[in-house]
Amino acid sequence: MTTLAALATKDALVLGCDSLGSVTKWMLDPFTLVGEFFDPKEGFKLKVDKDGTPLLKKFDDVYNKSELIPYYHMTHVSKLFSLEPLGMGVMATGIASIGSRTIKSLIREFKVSEKVFTKEGMDSIDYTVDSIAQTLLKYIVEYYEAEYSEWASKPELEIMIGGYDKTKHVPDIYRIFVNNNKIEQIFPGKAPFGIAFGGQMDEIQRIVFGTDWRNKINLKDRVNKLLNKYQNLLQDYLKGKEIYEELPKIDNFEEELSLFKDWDLIHFDVNWGDFSNQNAIECVSWFVGIMIKSHQFRSQLPMVGGEVHLGLITKDKGFTFISKEEYIHEGHGTLMEGL
Repeated sequence: MTTLAALATKDALVLGCDSLGSVTKWMLDPFTLVGEFFDPKEGFKLKVDKDGTPLLKKFDDVYNKSELIPYYHMTHVSKLFSLEPLGMGVMATGIASIGSRTIKSLIREFKVSEKVFTKEGMDSIDYTVDSIAQTLLKYIVEYYEAEYSEWASKPELEIMIGGYDKTKHVPDIYRIFVNNNKIEQIFPGKAPFGIAFGGQMDEIQRIVFGTDWRNKINLKDRVNKLLNKYQNLLQDYLKGKEIYEELPKIDNFEEELSLFKDWDLIHFDVNWGDFSNQNAIECVSWFVGIMIKSHQFRSQLPMVGGEVHLGLITKDKGFTFISKEEYIHEGHGTLMEGL
């Protein structure tokens, strides 16, 4: 897994990510099922309800108790790539390879194969971030489907692409969901400024948005349970008054009673569009660093770590690597070449 961060301002786009590569699997401690579904006093036979029906009914009963666990680590992994000579860059999270090909090698080959990356193409083609994203998705999906078309559960691969259209002077950012063959623009409209995250992002979402998406689901579920509990208490109260009117189900008012329908938590109060280039660089580095440290200290193996890799994209100068790792041997270092 990975943490990706992209910050779009009025003058630039900063892309940042960690450099720890981890391969994950959904895993389950079998003893987490014992108390709920198996009876140790009866030779661990399946528990049944009063009608003799097993309590373990479907695959989701097991799947919902599993955890995404890293079982293989790779250090010094490149996840940030330049699309120069275009003023664009890409970052990837999810699988690092498709079969025998790394994502890095596929992006390099993509640049060689497309006319838009030549001087003639840059002059003659009215390219956009959207059009490059569509072309890149089509290119990578061919390899992806050839490798995973028969898989029941296809591995995730998300690519974040950002930069400048040929004729625009403000940046755009898109998400490419390779496993779903889908693209979405992150900040549509005339003022596409803000910060977007990909991959592992729980802790930084809590800072920027007041909470993360998992806790939003938990909050909604908690409110629904309390509403149903209140309905049951109210129904019992009415019966105690010999009023036998059946109250309507809470589900009938799901939209009207939605917790986040016309309300939200307090957000990180910043004017993203007004950031200087240096502020944007420091902010992206800070957010990725938070995820690296949170994974370092948490009670599970880290899925985010290593050095923070950063790239700055401006309309006039294109893509510039702000951070560069070195190949090091016995105290001597040589800068790694950017893609």
